[in-house]
Amino acid sequence: MHPLVRDLYKRAIVVGRDYPHPDGLNYVRNMWKKALRAYKYPSEKCEVTDVKQVGRRRGKFDAEDEKDLLKAVARGRYMIREMIGVIQLKKYRTMKQRYSDENNEEFKGTISIQAICALLENNEDIAN
Repeated sequence: MHPLVRDLYKRAIVVGRDYPHPDGLNYVRNMWKKALRAYKYPSEKCEVTDVKQVGRRRGKFDAEDEKDLLKAVARGRYMIREMIGVIQLKKYRTMKQRYSDENNEEFKGTISIQAICALLENNEDIAN
């Protein structure tokens, strides 16, 4: 496996720990493994250069294959940024639901900051 692809997979696993899915990390791990196995790496397209290394499939590949690999890694990094966005959105919605004024009985009787500012503007003597 190419070092860039290995690094990409590690990043996906770290980000996937907080992914909002019932299976969480297992779901992310399975999806990334499936995606990485579907891509044919340049070393798999090459002919074997040494008979002793048949199992490793080592070979030389040209710049076009390297360019394809870099494009795929860039696409993977984009997908990781999208995963981060989904996680942040889920956290934001959870916090908003948890602490919003309409849904939380504890905060229904309190005065909002806007109301306090309006009271202070009307009563300048209190501010001094």
